[in-house]
Amino acid sequence: MHRALVIAILLGTTTVSATAQGCATPGDTFWKRDTLPITPSGLTTVSVIQGLDEGEGIGVVFEMPATMGTQVVTQVVAPWGAAGGISGFNAILDIEVYDGVSFSGGSVNMGTQVFSLTQNLSANMQVSSHGLNVLDTSQYNIIVGTAPPNGTPFVRRFAICFRCDINLHPSGSCASGWQANFFTDNSQSSIFCNPVLTPAQTSLIEYHNTCGGAYMGWQDVTTASVSGIPLCGIYYQGTWAIRCCTRDAFPASYTTFGTGCAGTMPVSTLQALSPPRIGTTSNIIINNLPNNICFWISGFSNTNSTIGPLPFDLGSLGAPGCMLRVSTEVSQLLIANNNVVLTSLTVPNSPGLIGLGFFQQALVGDAGFNALGGVASDAAAAVIGQ
Repeated sequence: MHRALVIAILLGTTTVSATAQGCATPGDTFWKRDTLPITPSGLTTVSVIQGLDEGEGIGVVFEMPATMGTQVVTQVVAPWGAAGGISGFNAILDIEVYDGVSFSGGSVNMGTQVFSLTQNLSANMQVSSHGLNVLDTSQYNIIVGTAPPNGTPFVRRFAICFRCDINLHPSGSCASGWQANFFTDNSQSSIFCNPVLTPAQTSLIEYHNTCGGAYMGWQDVTTASVSGIPLCGIYYQGTWAIRCCTRDAFPASYTTFGTGCAGTMPVSTLQALSPPRIGTTSNIIINNLPNNICFWISGFSNTNSTIGPLPFDLGSLGAPGCMLRVSTEVSQLLIANNNVVLTSLTVPNSPGLIGLGFFQQALVGDAGFNALGGVASDAAAAVIGQ
């Protein structure tokens, strides 16, 4: 980083087009801290920071609510632009993801680096100007949000960072700067640092103290300096247009996997009002109980049980067409009212239970319908989530 960065703020703020971008999968959480539209269209004003050199990096810190579960990063977005919005200039980037970021005054602790595209996969992200370059990361299992909450506000922080390994602009250099580079959402030309345009503890930067020199380490752009001159204002303003998408890393689920059999009433079904999560109570409705009674069975297998392989044909016990689909580690007699019962499962707040699967089914009392005097409900498979 060097004096050419000044040109990026004073002269490089241009009206340019930007590529549309959002989460590819419905239901994923979309993260951004820049003020550009979620899906830019037409002409969008940005600031290309031309003084960032090869090997230097940028990042944005995202804040997860303290109660939000662990997330997996499914998509990242790198801003790469050229002065004047010219297209066709390429670069090769590394992606770095940090979990547990914290701040102490003007210093930043990056926590744990949980992913590097170069180090983990010997790969890179190829980007081009001018716009928001998207990469699907759903197959990389990048987990964030495992560190305890910290700071004010009390949140979990993670950072999505990009490092320029190779800038392919034909006339750029460390000494003169690069006409194609990362950009921020800044639309103003000013030498004064504006905390609204450039909020603290949001945008990060890692740069050399001189061309080819030692790295200064990751810093908050609002407190970093070059040769004793603060970056914010003269050298840099705005927020990096870095975005990402995440989804629950350990989602809870409760789904039917096997059908039951009807008696004097239609097939009894299981409906979870909420899937099982640690530290919560999951309620399940069991309906179509003709005698207002059932045996509620829970087990850890749907392939084997103490009475043999599953599913087990209950026809041999006098209930033709009915299948036992769940092992019987736990059973409970439930009394219903108006042919419906609400049962509950309280899951301890223990992270070790996350991802644990189990199965449930009801043996439904139906006196006189068959020799067994009962039928079987649908069966459900559950996974404990966060």
